[in-house]
Amino acid sequence: MSDQNTRSVTVEQSNMEECQACNDQMGVACFMPSTRKTYGRALRKFVGRLHGCPLRDVTVSQVKRYLSELKRSGASKTAYSTTRAALRFYMEKVRRVEWEPVSALRRRMLDDMALAGFAERTQSSYVRSVLGLAKHYRRSPDAITEEEIRQYFVYMTCKRKLARPTVTIALCGIKYFYEKTLRRDWSLTGVPVPKRKKTLPVVLTKKEVYAILSNVINQRHRTCLALIYACGLRLSEGCRIETRDIDRARKLLHVRGGKGAKDRYVPLPEVVFPVLEGCWLLHKNPVFMFPWMGRSSRHCTSADRHVPIQTIQKAFREALIASGVKKVVSVHSLRHGYATHLLEARVPMRQLQMWLGHGSSAVTERYAHVTEEITQSAAKTSGDVMGDLGDFV
Repeated sequence: MSDQNTRSVTVEQSNMEECQACNDQMGVACFMPSTRKTYGRALRKFVGRLHGCPLRDVTVSQVKRYLSELKRSGASKTAYSTTRAALRFYMEKVRRVEWEPVSALRRRMLDDMALAGFAERTQSSYVRSVLGLAKHYRRSPDAITEEEIRQYFVYMTCKRKLARPTVTIALCGIKYFYEKTLRRDWSLTGVPVPKRKKTLPVVLTKKEVYAILSNVINQRHRTCLALIYACGLRLSEGCRIETRDIDRARKLLHVRGGKGAKDRYVPLPEVVFPVLEGCWLLHKNPVFMFPWMGRSSRHCTSADRHVPIQTIQKAFREALIASGVKKVVSVHSLRHGYATHLLEARVPMRQLQMWLGHGSSAVTERYAHVTEEITQSAAKTSGDVMGDLGDFV
């Protein structure tokens, strides 16, 4: 056998071993058999385009160049995204290669935020904000002037007309980067904080809450949403509840790592315990009350992460449509309903503030403006004053 044929057999054997290693890693990650088959097919197709080059020697640049060619060839969005996910999984989990290399400047910012104790979602939002600025000017963010920063926010606010929360998040992220990471004087930019709009929350009635919850098809999702309403939780807090957080003897729920990295205890209604128990018996995960289930729900017992936030949001949206409730609401509206309904039941404002985890009583007091007692009283008073108006119109 010639040297060339020997090398070809060696490369083929090496590539087969790499594909098998990728398949093994997908098994460890609890991928569904159909996903493992699809990813394996995408990886083998990529190997067929290497023309004798060992898979273990391929660089991230070569993989991304292949993906660019795939997109230009007219591949469907599904085929492209599947191939990208498969190749990224191989490079990151098997080869242990960074798919998106982190620059020294971004690493420094991430380290600063980690030292400050920022949550992962906050870190991601702040990095995304700085990345948006850099992409806008196509330069490194440390080379952008104060006037350019000001013009960037003029562009976001006046031309793109982005919502205030979006602009505020971008402002906080870029300001943190320039003040803490670059050690520059932010006041030189002259960018003001967008004025906060004083809006009142849209509140669901108890009947509307029950109508929405009764239309959630999946029992686990329904239980998660019911717990969010029963304890006034934020969406992220409800998703990551662990079994150890439920104190049945004291009838309390321990909410860990809430907004501002603060813990709190919330009363847990007796009626919720059998619902939670029934939900847990479906998966028996030793850690999470609502574990990540996957499409087949076969690996829920050993899942090492909680249900994705997007999954609960989607379940709520679908149930909202099916319920026929016409109000523009989200999962967070269940928390608004919790606060309003307890105020109507004469729960002290200070106590409610502690249960909700609000740092300021002013945030809790806004619910007093939308309680049924206040609105009905206002309607009655207005009706008494304007009682003769019908005679003139």
